[in-house]
Amino acid sequence: MESNFTEVLTMTDNSTMAMPGVPESLETTRYIVQKILVPFVAAIGLLGNSLNVLVLRHSFMKGISTNFYLFILCLADIFYLILSLSLSFKHCSDTDQHISAFYFIVYARPLTDLSGNIAVWITVAFTIERYIGVRLPMKGKIWCTVRKAKIVSFVIFVFCLVNTFPEFFEMEIITNQYGRHRCEYTTFAQHSNYQIGYYWWFVTIFTFVPFSCLFLFNGLLIRSLLEAKKSRKQLLKWESKQASLKYKREQHKVTLMLVTIVIIFLLCQLPWTILLLYRTYLSERDLPEPINDIRIAGNVCNLLVQLNASVNFYLYSFFSKKFRKTLKRIFCVWKSDMEQTTIV
Repeated sequence: MESNFTEVLTMTDNSTMAMPGVPESLETTRYIVQKILVPFVAAIGLLGNSLNVLVLRHSFMKGISTNFYLFILCLADIFYLILSLSLSFKHCSDTDQHISAFYFIVYARPLTDLSGNIAVWITVAFTIERYIGVRLPMKGKIWCTVRKAKIVSFVIFVFCLVNTFPEFFEMEIITNQYGRHRCEYTTFAQHSNYQIGYYWWFVTIFTFVPFSCLFLFNGLLIRSLLEAKKSRKQLLKWESKQASLKYKREQHKVTLMLVTIVIIFLLCQLPWTILLLYRTYLSERDLPEPINDIRIAGNVCNLLVQLNASVNFYLYSFFSKKFRKTLKRIFCVWKSDMEQTTIV
């Protein structure tokens, strides 16, 4: 394979050398996506995820394992958005920037991948947990606890860190006799065994396996939602079961919210996955790559991934009455504290 696998995965423009004769279409795409849309999406996402952290760590929301998973997902999304936003303004092709910018690029790229990989597996974890809670409610009370969610989240972090760690050794900074710096892939990163073996291992554990799990369990959850809709119609006939009906409605909304999160996740990640497979197909068969078209598509795919990391707050606010109440309570407390401070 001719390309380093991280470049294939992230599809960033942080390539080692500047491309001569960059077409106007690519320059326009880079400007619109990286300089306008990415900052806008990232700003909205950072604001929303910061509010998510405040709400999900509030005492009113603690004690629920799903909320803990969503809290970890918010943290992963925050780190992903900060790093990807920073990388949109820093490129290895800019040889005039300070050496610290090059070191930032070298280490921010794997950290961005790490944040994204954690988000992928956290999404899988709460999807499976929700399926257990819906289909096996008695066992769910035993298995779906905050303590177990913390253990699972820690295991996911370690698993993602170990499997992303080799990326930290993929690039190095070279300084020429004129004091100019550039990024170059290391001998380790260019070794054919690494490019093929680690690449396919990475793609398997962070793309194929989690996506298969999400398709499977999300499909089962959708079926459960349809079955629950039928059962609620039956419960409406009995006034004595109104409390049970209310509880089922609340659980239905939670499940629907998680299903929506996963669907949006898949829709935003699939174009990136298709592009990855397409470039892999060309590389494996030594076919010429339409590199400019791939870079244009890569910018758009990265924007979709960042959009996915930015929308969860608005989904929580739309689906969860408890989330809205907690958010309102937090702002009311802040308003009260500010008024008291002003009076004093």
